[in-house]
Amino acid sequence: MKNYVIISEFNPFHKGHQYLIEQCRKHGATHITAIMSGNFVQRGDVAIISKHSRVKMALKGGVDLVLELPLPYAMSNAQNFARGGVQIADSMGCCDYLAFGSECGDTTILKQIADSMQNAEFHLLLKQEMQKGISYPNAVANIVNFFSNQYADILNMPNNILAIEYIKALNEYRSDIIPIAFRRIGDDHNSCQIFSEFASAGNIRNLILKQCEFKNFIPETSYDILCQCIHNGEIACMENNMRAVLYRLRNMSVEELSEIADIHEGLEYKIRKAVQKSMAFDEIIENAKSKRYTYAGLRRILIAAFLGITQSFLNRGVPYLRILGFNKRGAEILKQMKKNTALPVVTKITNLPDDFSDFARTMLNLEIQSTDIYATFTQNIMPCGMEFINGIVID
Repeated sequence: MKNYVIISEFNPFHKGHQYLIEQCRKHGATHITAIMSGNFVQRGDVAIISKHSRVKMALKGGVDLVLELPLPYAMSNAQNFARGGVQIADSMGCCDYLAFGSECGDTTILKQIADSMQNAEFHLLLKQEMQKGISYPNAVANIVNFFSNQYADILNMPNNILAIEYIKALNEYRSDIIPIAFRRIGDDHNSCQIFSEFASAGNIRNLILKQCEFKNFIPETSYDILCQCIHNGEIACMENNMRAVLYRLRNMSVEELSEIADIHEGLEYKIRKAVQKSMAFDEIIENAKSKRYTYAGLRRILIAAFLGITQSFLNRGVPYLRILGFNKRGAEILKQMKKNTALPVVTKITNLPDDFSDFARTMLNLEIQSTDIYATFTQNIMPCGMEFINGIVID
């Protein structure tokens, strides 16, 4: 068995994801595992369709096993997102390669940058740059540019940055998993226009939300699932219930805000002040943003506050492996994983393993509660308890 792992959102599963899976197969993957975000995603947003439907897409699209990336990691910065995914992959004990797309597509160069970011000199320079009041990505770009001008363009690309964080995390966990980068094809991640059949996920979501045709940009199996979700009124959008977000933020004290993940250096006071004088979510961000905190970063922090994701969830690591779906080959991965992993494996939330810790229960309860909240952002409000209603997807 040669198991390739992909850390993903599949929001939705599109032709770029299909291409990455095809490249893994061409390079010898006999089995493919996806570690996937749940109902809330890294940009501080709801997933356009539920994780249950996205698991179906992934399995139809060539993935064999889908595990869940817990909410606190799925809704965090690139470093924590990567660390959570890599910890799960490493804990499985049966993953050979971590595959990812990047604009660069050169694993050797990405590893060189990652290594340069993990020495003492780099951390000293990073501290000095951050003291200038700039954001972490800009500080990193400045320092890497100091080491070598050839890295400057690489650090301006979002998928390159995430790829480097994956490699750093593999180094931190001293994992035997081998990183392998594939050159990303198609439209740019942040492109506002569609130039090819490999459209960005953001542009595909916009087409869906505007009720425009999107069939040419996703695999046929994904299209069928999405059409069913549209028919059932299951398309989710933050604007469907943004007043709930404002209500929660207006009722949070400075002390409560200070415990939220990624909030530090007095940002809680700035957010509280912005919340008190703003009448819209985007207005809060405009009133709180600075050189240090970007629009995307603040959006993620505010939705984390709305969901109650405190820093404490990120301080102790991933406490379990949760199975969302699998096929016949995925069952083979599961069999090997259960022999090798030291973490409890969750298949049914009504029948938790005996070694499930109190912290693991708290993390899982956060996941369950967030799904009930997600159900208020779909076009037709869904009932509570979808985590119990929707079991593991078996393809």
